[in-house]
Amino acid sequence: MTGQAETHRYSLLHSAMDELLEGTRAVTRLMGTMGGEAVSAIPEPVAVPVTRMLESLQQLVELAPPLVAEFDVLVEELHAQRLTVQALQAELSAFDHQMELIEQALAPLQGWTHQWSRLRQSLIRTPHAAAPQPGLPES
Repeated sequence: MTGQAETHRYSLLHSAMDELLEGTRAVTRLMGTMGGEAVSAIPEPVAVPVTRMLESLQQLVELAPPLVAEFDVLVEELHAQRLTVQALQAELSAFDHQMELIEQALAPLQGWTHQWSRLRQSLIRTPHAAAPQPGLPES
């Protein structure tokens, strides 16, 4: 479900960006059609800022498609990195499982080596009974 939620959020962001760009384009087109007539009708002190605003809007519209493309690339890169992390997690999980199986397989051998060590130590510490000497009668 997390993937669906992220896809939904991404499509909402994408839709919002499209709406913003389309609205900006519409304002720019409207101002462009009115252009010279509207600006010439505006008193001189206001005409300069309006002209600058129109130029800025036009630049924004020209820059907007690369901005959307950059966001698309960014989201795709993030998704690819998440997939890489998920793949690494799967590999580490498989490796951990293999190590667990080896550890379980070695546990009986470890127990046997400890038993052998204890037996060996007990044999070394046990005093050997005096071996009968040749030619002497046993009691």
